[in-house]
Amino acid sequence: MTTRYTQPIQTIADIEARERQPYDSLIPARNLHDLFEATARLHPDRPALTVLNEGSGEPGDVTLTHRQLRAQITRAANLFRSLGIDVNGGTIAFLCPILPQLFPALLGAQIAGVASSINYLLNEDAIADLLGAQNAAVLVIASEAADRAIWTKAANIVSRVASLKTVFVMGAHGRLAGRALNFDEAVATMRDTMDFEPSQDRETVCALFHTGGTTGRPKFVRLTHGNQIHAAWSFAQVHGLDELDAAINGFPLFHVGGTMTVGLSILAAGGHVIIPSPYSLRSPDAIRDYWRTVERFGATIVSGVPTSIAALAEVPIGSSDISSVRMALTGGAVAPKAVSERFEARTGITLFETYGMTETAAAIAFNPGRGTPVQGSVGFRAPFAQTKIVALTDATLKTECPPLTSGLVLVRGPQVFPGYLDPQHNKGVLTDDHWIVTGDVGYLTADQRLVLTGREKDLIVRSGHNIDPAAIEDVANAFPGVQMSSAVGMPDAYAGEVPILFVVPSPGKNVDMPQLCAHLERNVNEPPARPKRVVLLEALPVTAVGKIFKPALRDLAVQEKVRSEIDRIFGRETGADILVDKDARLNTLVTISICSNDQERVKALTESLTPLPQTYRVETRSS
Repeated sequence: MTTRYTQPIQTIADIEARERQPYDSLIPARNLHDLFEATARLHPDRPALTVLNEGSGEPGDVTLTHRQLRAQITRAANLFRSLGIDVNGGTIAFLCPILPQLFPALLGAQIAGVASSINYLLNEDAIADLLGAQNAAVLVIASEAADRAIWTKAANIVSRVASLKTVFVMGAHGRLAGRALNFDEAVATMRDTMDFEPSQDRETVCALFHTGGTTGRPKFVRLTHGNQIHAAWSFAQVHGLDELDAAINGFPLFHVGGTMTVGLSILAAGGHVIIPSPYSLRSPDAIRDYWRTVERFGATIVSGVPTSIAALAEVPIGSSDISSVRMALTGGAVAPKAVSERFEARTGITLFETYGMTETAAAIAFNPGRGTPVQGSVGFRAPFAQTKIVALTDATLKTECPPLTSGLVLVRGPQVFPGYLDPQHNKGVLTDDHWIVTGDVGYLTADQRLVLTGREKDLIVRSGHNIDPAAIEDVANAFPGVQMSSAVGMPDAYAGEVPILFVVPSPGKNVDMPQLCAHLERNVNEPPARPKRVVLLEALPVTAVGKIFKPALRDLAVQEKVRSEIDRIFGRETGADILVDKDARLNTLVTISICSNDQERVKALTESLTPLPQTYRVETRSS
């Protein structure tokens, strides 16, 4: 599915021109295997996938051509199918950093059946719950030598998951004790031609992604072959991808950013995906060596969530030649304006924002890669898809907003998932006519670019990582003396937002705050979900029917952030009024009136607030 285009997409008219052609003539692939058969035939000896050991140029780096990648994918598919795995059986789960074998194995698993890549940073209880909920029949883990922490977690989990029949170890040497099998040895015995006929139905589910789940309530997004094929094609079309592109993939493979945005889209276009380390850009060495890696591979595309982009802006380019780079991709969260401007100023690389969800295989809107991105906009819709903005006050979701008027963002198209593994999770997310309610608030410009202005839903997005507030609230509510708690996102210059927890004590009870914080540190599953601040309230704001009113809490979170910056710069005794409001487009406006004539400190406060996603104005007044 290479993307040789006669007219690069630069406007909505170019997207509409694509849509006047028959869909199946543009996208003939029926399953993921078709994509790799095509690229192996068209570009057999061009590089397809490189996985670096640590940083740039270390022993253990591996590169596969498109012919070799297709062969490895096919062998993995044959191996999993030989175990009796198909779309109707249990899933094939992966708990592994990005070893050279992982991406081909993950793709092969999707061709044979249903694959699931699990966030290895989760604790053992959460991982065990996820494996049980998806009825995992096969688990592929990293060897002890590759990652001792993952190995230890897996060793403690395997006996707790009744559905598991086979455990493969990736990156092991020699025979393994117990029930575990050597994946590398087993896959090497397979043929590199298909032993079975892959599904010809694009609607066949082939992947599960866990999102927003907590212990006791795992939530899985189902994605089909068609969802992923369409998303990959859409990225390739709008970003102008082809076999000459080499992209450094800064996302993990348990995230659609890694598998789709800078994964399948590049591979299916015949391009070259470079994984900078087994842990993506979580590796300090990968960050340190980033620009040398760009030069080494002649990378044309660099990528990462906004926090990674911020980190890369601080890495000196030095003598590295990065003239090959034509674009930087970021997504997973809205990039703060200050981060975008700093990155572009220091690197000379234009930053292109994308917008998607796990439920849309990452593909909702894109700034065109052969055009000019607009700061603050996430770009145009995917081809053959629809985006509409509906009034927040209309529960029927029928009242569409005119251009430049903010409302709830809804999306429909071939990339939209068929629903969650547990149908109960579909309520309020998928409409009867298959629009997905994104939970994001935004507006469309006159030329059909999408601008996001906030979120209607409760999800906390930290550095592109989705955090379910219930993951924090359930833990806090179990602590002695806590009557009720509620978690929301607090603005943060680096991560976009971080969790803050508001707590109400039980009547007549005192909450031991240091002990509560220690309890949260021990028992919240994921480190990113642990709240950065815990605040006591007499009562939580509620609606007329008694539901917690999270918009008011988000305003309180903004005030807490501002107050912390005032205390840091001026000291705790400084008087200030903090007003949080909305403009006509529902952008958050924050006005700070502070008792001070110290202009240097006022300037420092203004500068500390500028990188935050909201708009801030600092005024001074006499006491």
